[in-house]
Amino acid sequence: MSVHDTKSRGIRAHGHFVALVLLLGLTGCQQQMASQPSYHPLEASTFFADGHASRPIVKGTVARGHLELDWHLYTGRIPGANAKAEASRTETPKPTGQNVGANKADFDRGRFVDTFPEPVTGETIKHGYHRFMIYCVVCHDPMGTGRGKIVERGYIHPPSFHIARLRTAPVGRLFAVATEGYGAMPSYESQISARDRWAIVAFIRALQLSQHFPEDQLTPDMQSQLAAARSAKEGP
Repeated sequence: MSVHDTKSRGIRAHGHFVALVLLLGLTGCQQQMASQPSYHPLEASTFFADGHASRPIVKGTVARGHLELDWHLYTGRIPGANAKAEASRTETPKPTGQNVGANKADFDRGRFVDTFPEPVTGETIKHGYHRFMIYCVVCHDPMGTGRGKIVERGYIHPPSFHIARLRTAPVGRLFAVATEGYGAMPSYESQISARDRWAIVAFIRALQLSQHFPEDQLTPDMQSQLAAARSAKEGP
């Protein structure tokens, strides 16, 4: 082996060693960056004077997409009709996902809209049906009679959507209950968007109408089918 070959091998070995050292150094940097100090939500901190790691939202700041100026769409209430509820919404942010809102007196006093904020179409009702079957059916059952699976297992029995009080309730009241919670029912504001809540209300209205549609407004064919179904049920 020549002196030149020996030197070449030595240089290559040295180069490999240097590269290995650099790679190990980079690995160390990555580990330090991955494990840098950070806070978890609601964790305590001695850095800030209030002792909280989570910082309060800057007063007057509105996140993009959260400027809820349409009272009809986001509350189901008529502006100014319930001063207490309006003050609570604009001055005191409430925790989401909980039944914080509403007691019976608030709902009895409030004035609710009786129209939908956007046109109701067949697609709206179909979408509301799918949302209902995800979020509502476990308590209210597919027909809305309040005999869902968790009610069968001991949860509080909700009223049927087909009682006169709820069939004549303004749609805004149904929306407000889903938004704010009522009785044993929690708020779904954090889980279901406002438009999806309205779609659910549209489906509930269609469901109510399906069980209480005036017979004299049925088509002749529908009336014949209804009479045949009644005869089959009563038997000979």
